Amino acid sequence: MLDLFLPRRCPYCGRPLMPQEEGLCLECLAVLPRVHAELPDNEVEHRLLGRFPFEHATSFCYYVRQGSFGSIIRQAKFSDRPWVNAQVTRIFAEELQLAASQKGVTGWPYDIDVIVPIPLHLLRLLHRGYNQSAPIAETLSALWKLPVENGCLRKRRHTSSQVGLTGDERLRNEEGSFVVRHPERLASKHVLMVDDVLTTGATIVAAADALLESVPGVRISVLTLAFTNW
Repeated sequence: MLDLFLPRRCPYCGRPLMPQEEGLCLECLAVLPRVHAELPDNEVEHRLLGRFPFEHATSFCYYVRQGSFGSIIRQAKFSDRPWVNAQVTRIFAEELQLAASQKGVTGWPYDIDVIVPIPLHLLRLLHRGYNQSAPIAETLSALWKLPVENGCLRKRRHTSSQVGLTGDERLRNEEGSFVVRHPERLASKHVLMVDDVLTTGATIVAAADALLESVPGVRISVLTLAFTNW
């Protein structure tokens, strides 16, 4: 029902959307800087390789701060427009499934059992009013018929902003910042962790470490909307 009340404008260029356009206008959709990480052995997986055991990892588009997709991600994160992430996620999911079907291979959502959005610390959640990763999880849940588990992974330490930090500083900033509650809910399940942006991977690694330490038999995959290529 929420979709009925969403603004029918492109979140990047602001042009009114035509009836056949969904989420983004066709002009903006055509020029998005896609990562093309639909299949295994992609550069998103390479960034996480060796940092924790995972099954699959993917991202939709490259994040360039002054670029079109960077603008879209910032709107969803800082401008009280979380619905933008829902629209982009819908496009991404369709492209993931189309890529798999065209190549005749098994693709997303593979054998994933449950979706877990990366949580915000309570103070940041109260300040922002929403978790920008929640619409990603909820949209994938509706499309892929998978449950979302919001109560198991918690941000227990309020970390400073990652903007401007080096890779090592980001790792130290996030280390030990997540805790798992009710691990039995995720035991022996394939968990898809979702977030808006993957930069150094520090947040994803910290969350994965918490899951792997506390949840017996858990398997992890990762999906983000944006990926920085530096």
